[in-house]
Amino acid sequence: MKLSTARALVLVLAALTPACGAGPEVILRTAAGAKVTAEDVDRNPLQLLPAGSIAWFHLDVASSAQSELGQHVLADLEARFPMPVESGFSFRRDVRELNVATYSIQGIDFAGVALGNFDPAKIAAASLEYRGGPLAPGLVRSEYAGRTLFTAQNVGFSILTPHTALFGNEIGMRRCLDRISDGRVADDLPGWVKELLASPNAAFSFGGDLSGNALTASLPRQLALLDGASQLRAVGNFTAPGINVAGTIQHADPNAARHSATALLEVGGSVNVYAQLFGFGQPLRKLETRAVGNDTQLVLAVDAAAIKLLMKRFLPPPPALERHTGPGWAQLHAGSARAPAHARRLLARRSP
Repeated sequence: MKLSTARALVLVLAALTPACGAGPEVILRTAAGAKVTAEDVDRNPLQLLPAGSIAWFHLDVASSAQSELGQHVLADLEARFPMPVESGFSFRRDVRELNVATYSIQGIDFAGVALGNFDPAKIAAASLEYRGGPLAPGLVRSEYAGRTLFTAQNVGFSILTPHTALFGNEIGMRRCLDRISDGRVADDLPGWVKELLASPNAAFSFGGDLSGNALTASLPRQLALLDGASQLRAVGNFTAPGINVAGTIQHADPNAARHSATALLEVGGSVNVYAQLFGFGQPLRKLETRAVGNDTQLVLAVDAAAIKLLMKRFLPPPPALERHTGPGWAQLHAGSARAPAHARRLLARRSP
């Protein structure tokens, strides 16, 4: 992902703002005229994501916040959100979980759903008045399939309900909105994704289909440790000693699985050697691999202090908190229960 796109994604997550839910609301109508309500979307939000994903990432914010390192990572993310102080946004408080699917349609595309509590009026006020900052450019408003999208450098978001937000690049988001407008919302999650989401005690999970298309199929040929691999799945948490990951790499045959297990151990040893040379100590506190049939199983533990040092060394410092003086935020900050009129009109638009 290019740096500019990554910075734009930060702004996307920043715009997810708290609120209480409202009553039943028609957010879109299908091509046949059937109503799709907010309750329909909130009931099965992951069904908005199209089939054919090549990679998946899930983050449980509440579980991540239960450890000191998880709090550190979430606090760093929150500090990087270029939102005015008056927005009252808190990533740790207002976002419950994130789910992101990656596709290879025209290059790399992605779409995700954020679940939590969102205030459409405040989001509109923040989005319309934000003029750009150190981490992202200003937002551009557009309309698609009866919804308002805000994008920055091809990455954006759309608030579907007070509890479900859609985000991604423009192609990814439009594919999701097309599913709603065409009445094609269905459970298209791959089986391996469902298994990941059902994993207990996981603060995060990720996986990929390495044989799904030409882009991912080329990875095993380029990386010796993935030679013969067809699928990758892993779950993890932020408990001591830092980050813990348990994963499985699926191969075509037992020989490839054994080769991958050996290659992973060699790579792990090299990581600690080079890390010591550059003053990072020994970040890998545990690395175990074994071949079981066609699978390579991996258990990995990374030191919390090393992770914090890497974040400090390689991530730019968060921007200073911004106080907004625009008329919209002045009204909201003054205690008014009503958002600016232009924001209310914007978010009130619905397709007939």
